Amino acid sequence: MEGMTCISPEVVRYVLNTLRFLSVFCIAFVIIVFLTGAVRVARPKNGYNIIEKDSIVRCSKEALLIIPGFGSRAEGVDDIAKYFSGKGYDLFIPAYISRDSLNACVDNLDQFIKHYKLKEYKKLHIFSYIIGSWTLNRWIQRNPKNNIASIVYDRSPLQERAPYALDNDLHLIVRLLEGDIVREFSTIPYEPIINDSAIDIGIIIESRATRLIRNHRKSAMQLGPLDWTVEGRKQQCDDYLFTVNNHDEMYHDFDLIGSQIFHFIRTGKFTEAAARTRPALDPFQKQKPKGVL
Repeated sequence: MEGMTCISPEVVRYVLNTLRFLSVFCIAFVIIVFLTGAVRVARPKNGYNIIEKDSIVRCSKEALLIIPGFGSRAEGVDDIAKYFSGKGYDLFIPAYISRDSLNACVDNLDQFIKHYKLKEYKKLHIFSYIIGSWTLNRWIQRNPKNNIASIVYDRSPLQERAPYALDNDLHLIVRLLEGDIVREFSTIPYEPIINDSAIDIGIIIESRATRLIRNHRKSAMQLGPLDWTVEGRKQQCDDYLFTVNNHDEMYHDFDLIGSQIFHFIRTGKFTEAAARTRPALDPFQKQKPKGVL
């Protein structure tokens, strides 16, 4: 028709090939995100706060602060909130992880603590996942005067290598999804706090690899042999235990671990039944043994 421009077959083929490429790229991107465990889930923007008895003033109550880690991006914190609420403590779970830096994570945690006035409680108890522990310790360095009565750290010789493995294998994808924090965290050594008498410190040591670590095993093991000892966690403590949970399961399975955490909060020790030697198992096995911590 007069006035219309014909589109050449070459242009049509170019457009179709471009669309095919974009489709393949999108599919590959989704697969990579799924394999890395970096899928985000919907959760409260500023975290959870569940108040047990609002009529009681803070200085007469105790609070429980649970600081999640990178795993919360994929695993969520709903099961954590469900299990730890209704146990006699005001419960707080911050959404604090920054894309920018560890110091930004510390700033976000500090803002959360100030917003909910956690320093006004009679006692503050903390259960902290991996990057949460790095963040918490730096916050304590900034705030040496605090009301923390107990800390239970969740530590993992395997999962603590995940940032390095992901940055090594999927640097561009991970940076696009998570910003600079993963690369920075992969290079920052653990900064311990001094175990003085004012704070009871317990450590839970995971014994099995997550799917993410199994998928990136080669890169994770580039950091050298695994150190399963409590001394290898570089943190003085009052007590410790080993669990057969992997890091993903620590967001959902509290049948045994949960009671140990509350026992530590009350007494400063885990129970006598807690496993203080690492279970004899292949850390890369998928199936979790039953009936043991």
